[in-house]
Amino acid sequence: MELRTGDKVRFLNEKGEGIVTRILSNTMVNVAIEEGFEVPVLASDLIKIEPQGMAGRFFDRKVNVESPVVNIAGNAKENVPEKSGVVDNEEASDRISGLFRQSGAGMSEGIYLIYAPFDQQWLMTGNLDIFLVNNSRYEAIFSFLLREAGDEFSGVDYDVIPPYSKILIETITREDLDSWSEGIVQVIFHGNENLPVLSPLHAAFKIKSVRFYKESSYQDFRLAGLKSVVLNLGDISGQLLISGAEPLMAAVSDPAARQKISAIAPPAYIDRFRTAPREAEVDLHISSLREDYSEMSNNEILRYQIDFFNRMLDSAITNNYFKVTFIHGIGNGSLKSAIVSALADYENVEFRNAPFARFGNGAVDIIIHKGN
Repeated sequence: MELRTGDKVRFLNEKGEGIVTRILSNTMVNVAIEEGFEVPVLASDLIKIEPQGMAGRFFDRKVNVESPVVNIAGNAKENVPEKSGVVDNEEASDRISGLFRQSGAGMSEGIYLIYAPFDQQWLMTGNLDIFLVNNSRYEAIFSFLLREAGDEFSGVDYDVIPPYSKILIETITREDLDSWSEGIVQVIFHGNENLPVLSPLHAAFKIKSVRFYKESSYQDFRLAGLKSVVLNLGDISGQLLISGAEPLMAAVSDPAARQKISAIAPPAYIDRFRTAPREAEVDLHISSLREDYSEMSNNEILRYQIDFFNRMLDSAITNNYFKVTFIHGIGNGSLKSAIVSALADYENVEFRNAPFARFGNGAVDIIIHKGN
């Protein structure tokens, strides 16, 4: 019997099921269980109950499990391999690893891009590991593209990330930062079980290299156990859920145009908040962004709000918006200060206080000027 990353398995010696998230050796695998933990298990203590499905063709990592041979009396003899062989594509397998799910409280399900210093003792010097993180129940079939000259992009990587896992995209030097600071990540979510259907993720990212030389930019990203510069590319909670393609095309009347748009242009995140042509209004109160925030600390809430702000502003810039109003509220002023600080990473944007008559002191307008 062969086990592959993404297979659904049942434990032989105890109750419970899970999903294989990583092949550790010819005899050992990591299994993500329902409680959110990831545990190492002997492959011989598992039975496969559901293959990985159509997404399996993207995986070429497998392990040959030693199955016990049982005699007529029912006693197990010594383990004999069904097939001889070693883990295929060992290099590809080594770059995928599981997340620390037990540390994931307050972290939204979705896709993250993180830049982690290779030497965690020296955050602002040395090489950086770039990981794409899949903090979800789905297999994430991704394409990773970097911006070249003008509006051209080059694909640098594609693969499948198992549920609750991360994949190493590249290890770069600080001199390479400019080349790895702007791009697009596209993801198709595949579920082997009875899971809701999610729309594809199309996330543009852009980050100034100067951010990597500020110690305050590095967060304790608990899912990976690494201090990292973290970009939240997209949450699964609520905003990606679809029941069909028709609602996405509601604003387009011409059938031929609808077909072309559905094929090449997934809906932009910022379009959800559109209030007028090329204008949007985004409420950054945590209660408006997600329901399950009661266990989040104040720092986690602020980080989430700023991640959302960056994602919406990136989407607005990419999709040629002119103005986005961000409602930050009054509070202690920390969110507004964080917004002002985050704008230092952007070019061709202008900060204004939103009209007092409508928002009081609780909102700002970001004006986006078209770059040269």
